[in-house]
Amino acid sequence: MFEYEIEIDKPLRDVYRAFKDPDNLPRWLTGLQRTEQLSGEPGEVGSVSRQIYLERGRTVEMIETITAHEPEKLFAGTLEGPGMKGTLRVDFVDRGPRTGLRFSGDVEPCSFMMSIFMPFMKKSIRQRQAGDLDTFKRLVEAGEI
Repeated sequence: MFEYEIEIDKPLRDVYRAFKDPDNLPRWLTGLQRTEQLSGEPGEVGSVSRQIYLERGRTVEMIETITAHEPEKLFAGTLEGPGMKGTLRVDFVDRGPRTGLRFSGDVEPCSFMMSIFMPFMKKSIRQRQAGDLDTFKRLVEAGEI
């Protein structure tokens, strides 16, 4: 399990709107090329989407299922990809003119090969999530998303 928290110098309404807009995702999620909605309304509980990433020159598909969503409070889901399954949760904290964003997640292997590599991968996954959230913060504060 890993957690990361940032404070964004924008009101909750602006941060949440930028976070929820699927067109913004490729701008701050490393390697994300596009998202394809498979079922449900984007971002709503029960919706399923395919996320296509470019990772070290190869295409990787992840399936995201939204498991919880409370506007301006909580966003949670699962991600399934080649040999792994993960959970994510983002809590939004209203701090007046600023917004706290608390991310937590976990990744578990679903294959023998991934179980061998997972201990080495978890550190890079944590660093990537932190970097992606820092990029999100920078773009929101600059008014670019």
